[in-house]
Amino acid sequence: MDEVNPMNVFTGESSLLDFYNPERGSPIPLVELPSSLNPFRQDGVRIYAKLMSHVPAANIKSLPALNMILRAQEDGQITSDTHTLVEYSSGSTITSIGLIANILGIPRVKAYVTNKTTVVKLQLLQFFGLDVTLFGGPVHPVHEDPNGGIFVAAQEGREEPGVVNPDQYFNANNYEAHSRWTGPQIFAQLPGIKVFAASMGTAGTLTGTGLYLKKVTSVVSIGVATAPEDRVPGPRSLNVLRDIEFPWKEAHDVVEEVGSFEAYEKSMELSRMGLLVGPSSGLTLVGLFNFLTKRKEGGTLDELRNANGEIPCVFICADQPFQYIGDYFKKLPPSHFCPVTNAELFTSDSYPYNMDWEVSPEKGKRMLEGDGGLPVCILDLRNANDFNASHISGSLNVDVGARDLPNPYKHAPTLTQLWRQLDERLSANDATFGPALEGRRVLTVSYDGNVARLAMSILRNRGLEAYCVQGRCGDFVDLK
Repeated sequence: MDEVNPMNVFTGESSLLDFYNPERGSPIPLVELPSSLNPFRQDGVRIYAKLMSHVPAANIKSLPALNMILRAQEDGQITSDTHTLVEYSSGSTITSIGLIANILGIPRVKAYVTNKTTVVKLQLLQFFGLDVTLFGGPVHPVHEDPNGGIFVAAQEGREEPGVVNPDQYFNANNYEAHSRWTGPQIFAQLPGIKVFAASMGTAGTLTGTGLYLKKVTSVVSIGVATAPEDRVPGPRSLNVLRDIEFPWKEAHDVVEEVGSFEAYEKSMELSRMGLLVGPSSGLTLVGLFNFLTKRKEGGTLDELRNANGEIPCVFICADQPFQYIGDYFKKLPPSHFCPVTNAELFTSDSYPYNMDWEVSPEKGKRMLEGDGGLPVCILDLRNANDFNASHISGSLNVDVGARDLPNPYKHAPTLTQLWRQLDERLSANDATFGPALEGRRVLTVSYDGNVARLAMSILRNRGLEAYCVQGRCGDFVDLK
C-alpha cells in the first residue's frame, strides 16, 4: 500500500476533511495480540486487532458517516441548500455525522436516540453540538415502525426541504465504506489473512469488509452478535439483525453469539494490556475465540492454515472504552477491580484548598496587627486545657480533641471524624460560631497546622476570608 501522507501532516483549507479521510493518511494500526492475550498462539494462530478505535473520531462509524455524506454530495442529495442532517443512532454514527457536518459547514445535526441510552452518551452528543431528541419504545426499532426514530428520521429526510437523512440502516454507502477503506487496508497489511471477525450492529463493517476480503482471498468471515435478550452497545442480537437489508448473509460464513459479561470482561483485559478498546471489541474477540475453539475441538483447525502453516486472524475494534466506564462496574463484579483505599473520603473533606490561604506565623502576626482589612479573629483548635493555659487574647477556642489524634491527612478515619465535627460546629447556623465569625477575617491555628488547615477550608466554603497559620500554634503565640 503506497502511503500518500506517510508523516500524517494535514494542511490547507481541506485539512480537517483530509484528516478524516482514510485515503489521506497512514493505515489504521493492525496490532498482533501476544501469547498472553492469545490462547491459540501455540496452535499457530496469530490474532491481530484492527484498531478502528484509532481513527480521528475514535470510533469505526466515522468511516460510513464520511462515505454516506461524500456520496450524498456527489449524488446531489446534499447541496448548498442542505441545512440539517438527521439520523437515528445509538451514539457513534450520529456523533461522526455531526463532526463531519461541522467540518463541511452544515449548520444543524439532529440526533434521534433511544431513551435507554446513558447520561454520558447524551452529554457527549450535546458536547459535540448535536440537537438531541429521545425516543421511547424498542432500542432497535424496525424501519416500518411509525413511532420509531428510524421511521421519523427517514420521513423528515423525504418530506422536509433542506433536511437529509443519511439512513445508516438502509444506505448501501454504509457498508461500502468498508469495501472502500477497511477491507483494502486489512488485505494490504495482512495478505495472508485467513479469518476475519466483526460484531454486527447495522452489519455494515461485516458486510463491506467481508465482501471485499472474500473477493480478493480465501477467508472465513465471522459475524458476532449479542446473546438473545442481552445488550452490548453497538452490536445486536440475531433476531434484530434479520431486519437489516444489507447483504450481510453473503458476507459471513459463521455467526457467534456472545453475552455482555464476556464482552465487557475481555474488553477490560485488552484495555489493561494497552489496547484501549470498548465492549464490542471484547465481544468480537470472544466470538473469534469461540469459533477457533469449535474448530480445534472438531479437528478442523488445520483447514484454515496458510502456506506457512499459520492461521492469521483479524478482529475489528470499533471504539474505545471510556464512554462505557460506568457500564463496566455494572456488568462486572467488584472482584474485577482494585478497591479504593480511604473510600470514606469521598463523603468528607470535600471543600477547596488553596496555598494562598496558608500563611507563615510572621504574616499572621502582621494580619493580626491590622492591615486595613476586615477585623481579625483567631480560631484556636487546641484542646481547652492547652488553650486556657496560653493563648492570644481575644481568641476563640474549638476543642475537637485534636492533641491526641494522628495527622488527619495521613489517617482517613481521623480526617473524616474531624471534618464532620468542624463542618457542623463552624457552620453559619451554629449558635456560637455562626455570628461570632461573620464579617471577620479568621486566622486558624492548631498544634501542628493540620487541623487549622482543615478548618480554613471549611470556613472558606462558608464564604469567610479564612487563613491558616502554618506550623505549631506555639510559634505563632510566641511571636505575639
